[in-house]
Amino acid sequence: MNTPSPKTLDLILKYEVGGGKAYYEKFLSKPTWPGGASGMTLGIGIDCAYYTPQELKKIFNFLPEDQLYIIVNASGKTGLKGKEYTIQNKNGGIYISWERAIELFNKLIWFKFSKIAENTFPKLNELKDDAYGAIVSLVFNRGGSLIGDSRLEMRNIKKLIPLKKYKDIATEIRKMKRLWIGKNLDGLISRREDEAKLIESCI
Repeated sequence: MNTPSPKTLDLILKYEVGGGKAYYEKFLSKPTWPGGASGMTLGIGIDCAYYTPQELKKIFNFLPEDQLYIIVNASGKTGLKGKEYTIQNKNGGIYISWERAIELFNKLIWFKFSKIAENTFPKLNELKDDAYGAIVSLVFNRGGSLIGDSRLEMRNIKKLIPLKKYKDIATEIRKMKRLWIGKNLDGLISRREDEAKLIESCI
């Protein structure tokens, strides 16, 4: 898919930017720290900690040098380091308009994460569009690693995707909620539920 399905885009915007322009402009157009293992985040969920300096230079090449310097140096700074760095640079002049955020998402970010998702989950591109999009949303949020106990369900999903077992894939996504229960990260629990429902809509 070159672009997200409408339902996929709605889901990602709901969780990454509060659903729309007004919320984005008020709360997210400047650097933010979403919590947990995040780093300084810009635009529609562009977590600078998880991009290389070279990637960040390409994405934000329209910004002045001093602002680009701040963004590039956010690479690798996760968790509390990411929080501290975001606070330090909250008023560094960095501003990403809603229109620019949507443009970046469609041109660069969706392409990046759909490719990561396809590499992580062989035959993902054979799923129906909304199921494909739900998996890309998952990877957008969690990355493509399959290592460790916290990635058990993702390893199971890798086996289920070639079989197109939509119901079982949705079940595995719901099982991931165990990772965030009681950690004040209810948004992630809700996101997994919405991703699971989007996959089930393809049955």
